[in-house]
Amino acid sequence: MSDKLGKEKWTIERMTMEAAEDSTPDYNESTVPPKNNPGRTFRDGVRKIDLILVVKDEENIITDTMKNNFLTNIVKTGFEIEFEKGVLPINKKLVFFKVHCPNDVLNNLGNAYGIKCLQIARAEHIMSYNEREWINLIRKQYTQPLQYSSLERSLVVYMTLLNVPFGDRQNYIGLERLMKRNIVIDAYALHDGPYFITQDATNINARQILFYNWVGFRNIFTRQPLNVVHEYFGPKVAMYFVYFGLYNIFLAIASIGALTTLFLAVFLNENYMDLRTEICNRQNESICFDCMPITNGLRCYYDTIDAFCYYYKINVLIDNKYAPYFAAFILLWGMCFTSYWYGREKYFNWIWEARNKFFNRKLIRPEFELNVDTSPKSNKTGIVVSKHRDYKIKTLLCYIAVILLDAFIFVVFARRPKNYFWYGVNGLIIRAIVVTIGFVIVLLIIDFIYGKVASYIVRMENHKSYASCSRSLAKQQYIMCLPVPLMVLFSYGYHPAVFDFEMQRGYRRDGYYLQDHTCMMTSCGTELFVAFSLVLVLRYVIFKKLSLYSSVTDYNQRAIVETVPCWEREFVLPRFDENILANKMTILVIQLTLIMSFGFGCPPAILIVLFFNMYYMRRDAELCTLYYRRPLLLKNNSFDIWTKILKLMVYLAIVVNVVSFVCSTDTIELYLREQRKATGNTLAQYLDLYFYKYPLGGGVMCYTRTYIHLSRYSRVDRDALTNDELKTYQYMYIVIFEILMAAIFLILQYIFSIDVDEKEIPKKRERENYDESRSNSGT
Repeated sequence: MSDKLGKEKWTIERMTMEAAEDSTPDYNESTVPPKNNPGRTFRDGVRKIDLILVVKDEENIITDTMKNNFLTNIVKTGFEIEFEKGVLPINKKLVFFKVHCPNDVLNNLGNAYGIKCLQIARAEHIMSYNEREWINLIRKQYTQPLQYSSLERSLVVYMTLLNVPFGDRQNYIGLERLMKRNIVIDAYALHDGPYFITQDATNINARQILFYNWVGFRNIFTRQPLNVVHEYFGPKVAMYFVYFGLYNIFLAIASIGALTTLFLAVFLNENYMDLRTEICNRQNESICFDCMPITNGLRCYYDTIDAFCYYYKINVLIDNKYAPYFAAFILLWGMCFTSYWYGREKYFNWIWEARNKFFNRKLIRPEFELNVDTSPKSNKTGIVVSKHRDYKIKTLLCYIAVILLDAFIFVVFARRPKNYFWYGVNGLIIRAIVVTIGFVIVLLIIDFIYGKVASYIVRMENHKSYASCSRSLAKQQYIMCLPVPLMVLFSYGYHPAVFDFEMQRGYRRDGYYLQDHTCMMTSCGTELFVAFSLVLVLRYVIFKKLSLYSSVTDYNQRAIVETVPCWEREFVLPRFDENILANKMTILVIQLTLIMSFGFGCPPAILIVLFFNMYYMRRDAELCTLYYRRPLLLKNNSFDIWTKILKLMVYLAIVVNVVSFVCSTDTIELYLREQRKATGNTLAQYLDLYFYKYPLGGGVMCYTRTYIHLSRYSRVDRDALTNDELKTYQYMYIVIFEILMAAIFLILQYIFSIDVDEKEIPKKRERENYDESRSNSGT
């Protein structure tokens, strides 16, 4: 701190040293080279740095009083602290306080906050040999005799500082309030040391084990050491990587199905093999892809048949006789993953004893504000039920603004341009690409905005517990970020020409009232193919985050010199908090939602997602190990909110999948037409079956897809397919499919989602006890 404040103002240092009873010679750890610095030792080489507090070295009467009160109360709690001034020029005005919790205080506070050390014997039954050796090596370095890990020690200190007062007022409590007021600049836990093994290293820490056996592209095909991840980062981060790894395994299964469907669509599709040559070489006939009635007749935009040769090749990849099976498969795949994940989450919670008996579910957030005098009370009990109701009005206003913005974006991007430049076969594809890329850019911006709005709403909700606060953050982010891409993509799949023909575009011809099908000679799936693949790959795979990842670690900074201590090196690393975890899970769950809903639209995109996700999982591991600070995520059961979101997402995907599939493909139409008349294997037979001939003049015949409207004219050919017939069969297919899939999902949940009993013993332990009892009885 500033020398102007006087020595008497900093008696906190003397209090700290007396509480620590430190009689060892003064030793400045900052003189130790970074590579040899273990990272968490106190001056005497035995005590550990459990948490770092960063404050400004400046003179301010109000803030200095709060800082003094806070530091004094820390010492009264039983903690030991000492401070070091910043070494780097940019940190000259900062003071780094090193906080240590003695073992006797640690045991009491650990029990109070539900961070009791557990030696998780259950996990030994799922560990590989290497992982078991790593865990044993790590635990030998824990402070005896309590065997608390460095993460658990930091969590105990952090939870305590969240409840330490810094003044006499009712709301002058907690580290978070000091950080919001910028009185305390930052607070963080240190890593266990360097992430690389030095030449003169005497100990191997968990960070080094993870760096060499988990992170990076070189470990992309190795098994994740999930128990080591849990030991070093805690249950929430470990559960995120459990989900990510299981999701990638299921993506590999879906990719096999996608490649199989793609192979069958190209090489075992008789219609495609017989017609593609004729279509690509036919130049003397035209296709009318958009017809409109005018005063003196009919105006049609047309192009030659060979002009949409590539368009037809793309369309046949998604609209073929195997497409219905793949659409059902991708939906069943998502159901199996969700149901299986539900069971795996319970299993790993039981293995890691995440919900142990020491867990304090009644812990109240210091940020929770309650005014007993002005708050409404229950008429029956007289107990205060809430603080204010104005936050509900603010939340409602936020959601109204979000809904209006979503509606505006949907209208802009769902209404594709209607000028002549965008017409023609090539224009349709170019239009879809340009519009979709613009939509991806907008998604990046609004997702960033919605993340800020979600955090603001969570703060206004004034949650009482940490678990409810984390759950609300996850729900708000997912609910805000999902509707826009889902609605826009659904508008591509749900084409008005199928369910709701526009009457003003109908026209009279030969005594019939015909309604125009605007997707040319193919179905409406080509635009969905382009839009879905670009949105999925660009927004939710390549551009997962608005800003680029930092490549700064605590050992590769340009300003690093040999005299910079570890706590100052890690100060520049970004913080890994609940917002980052919620954002990562939101991206993965939305990605899964879109694949289940529109995966049939572009099967190759699933394979692309798999390749990128395999890289990103190891990249996230690298970020957590090297580029982020040590996460301090409180132990609670808030991660299970994602399982509930996944369940609701499955029911939503069932509806979107079947409606988009029926509207964007010709599955129902093809079935009905084949029942009436064979399709034939020539282009002439194909055009006569699906299209209506319209002479353009000059001997040119234009083919346009239309449906006959029965409500006005009943004189219809026996083999003709009418609009009313098509819609009836489509509705029937949708209803039956949704009921069947919902029933299958309920059955899958019953099969996979088996509750794990807390008292259950693994089968291996049961066999050991049985063999032991038999041997004892025999003797």
